[in-house]
Amino acid sequence: MNKQNPLNATIGLRIKQSRKAAKLTQEQLAEKIEVSTQYISDLERGVVGTSIPTLIKICDCLCVSSDFLLRGIEPDNQLSLCLSSRFHNLTLQEQALMEEGFNLLNKAFSINS
Repeated sequence: MNKQNPLNATIGLRIKQSRKAAKLTQEQLAEKIEVSTQYISDLERGVVGTSIPTLIKICDCLCVSSDFLLRGIEPDNQLSLCLSSRFHNLTLQEQALMEEGFNLLNKAFSINS
């Protein structure tokens, strides 16, 4: 049985909290970031660490900052971070469609005010 590393355990707990807040199972997170479910379990328990590329995938998938996962520092603009990471993965055409959709929503909310 692998021993728990205190720093990895702290990071793993934040990953677990973020995963649950995103309403994802370990299996779903593993599938989205292309790792095994066992790896997610080990990561959340602090028995393994993670590489930077995998950390970036976790952050993008869970819409959290690396500052939060690594240091516990919560950003002031969590929504902005989440939207930014999701937009980043879209094509330029998809980004333009999303922007158009947001503009229409903004206009609809303005009408109802």
